Amino acid sequence: MAMRRLLAAAAAVSLLCAAPALAAKPVPKHAPCKAPAGAFVVKPGTPLTQTPTTPIGVLGGFEEPVGDFYVDLGGRPNSSTSTLEFELSWTNPISDYDLVVNGVNELGTDNPEFISVKGSHCRRVSVAIDVFLGVPVDELTLVAKATPR
Repeated sequence: MAMRRLLAAAAAVSLLCAAPALAAKPVPKHAPCKAPAGAFVVKPGTPLTQTPTTPIGVLGGFEEPVGDFYVDLGGRPNSSTSTLEFELSWTNPISDYDLVVNGVNELGTDNPEFISVKGSHCRRVSVAIDVFLGVPVDELTLVAKATPR
């Protein structure tokens, strides 16, 4: 009986000694995103604001490419994902522009216009702007934000 208690105590001590070693196992993390030259890299907590070229055209006849956006989740666990949010606004209240994300035009009518897509680490999201009704002198502002999930 004493021997069983001694063995049980020794097993408990060995488990307690091993527990910190198990808990200290590092969590694999994303390396920094290596996006292509000219791409826009968005990091969580750091919005990216730009003034894109104003599209010229009529009733959805022309898309002005803005560029490719990449979410950088570098330093976060490999299981991390994010939401990539775009907000497009313009100065002329009569104008109407649409965001085109990965080839899909959401056909919004609001100013500002919002679009949210799922973002994975270092995955390309292509953005363009389509003019529905606007004038060449409109000034546009595009803000991209990444929110980790």
